Amino acid sequence: MVKRVIVAYDGSALAREAFAYAVRIAQTTGIPILALRALEPTAIPPVLPDPAIGVGDVLVDPWVAEESLKAERERALIELPELSNFAQQAGVAFEPRVVESPLLDALRELADPTDLIAVGLKGRFAGNRLGSAASTLVQKGPCPVLFASGVLRDLGRVLCVFDATGPSLHAVKWSKEFAEQTGWPLTVLAVSTASLPLDASLARAQELAPQAQVIHYGPEGQSEAQQIETAAAHTRTALLVMGSSKESWAHRLLFGSTSLSVMSAVNAPVVLVY
Repeated sequence: MVKRVIVAYDGSALAREAFAYAVRIAQTTGIPILALRALEPTAIPPVLPDPAIGVGDVLVDPWVAEESLKAERERALIELPELSNFAQQAGVAFEPRVVESPLLDALRELADPTDLIAVGLKGRFAGNRLGSAASTLVQKGPCPVLFASGVLRDLGRVLCVFDATGPSLHAVKWSKEFAEQTGWPLTVLAVSTASLPLDASLARAQELAPQAQVIHYGPEGQSEAQQIETAAAHTRTALLVMGSSKESWAHRLLFGSTSLSVMSAVNAPVVLVY
């Protein structure tokens, strides 16, 4: 059961979208929202290595760093009250928190397994693929992570992906609990893979979630990502839940992954359960 939504808020458009999804979930479940604003100095381009100080050393101007933090504080003083007003109008409990710490460190320290972290896929987590910061958050964070990555949509259903892997088993378990908590219907997408025939996937998914609607989209032989993208396109109000497996940096670079492919293609909020 999710007991709190932590929104990693950086002021970006997708962070605002993540906050809107958090409000929707909070309205449905009655759980509180915590908006976390982590203040970090703006990245300063490194200077060229100077043999006098050692190859690879970087000079950082403390004044520039402090001015950057000052600007971040001023933005937080404007933006967080706006979020508070929005939450109050929506009738949900809201707590703002500002910390001077790297965002990932702050999230890992603050969150626990009963939380749901909501972030925008861009902003601090920018990148054509799931950036290194986001990958670290999913793989080393203490709880599932919701990524807002497209046009804001209404939510009223949980769509969970099942492919018989360990991560997808965790995703089904989390989805069943979340669907019960929200009262939203649960749909399980049984995908077929080279090692998992469609009939076996459908039967196993129904066994794991007997009260859920179990579906499949696309012909056998389609990639897992294509099957998921098709299902997401046909389920407009769904929160998409997927298991996320730990993959090597080299594998992600060369081959990508199902999670990355889907998140770059669907305009839907995606929860990754690791």
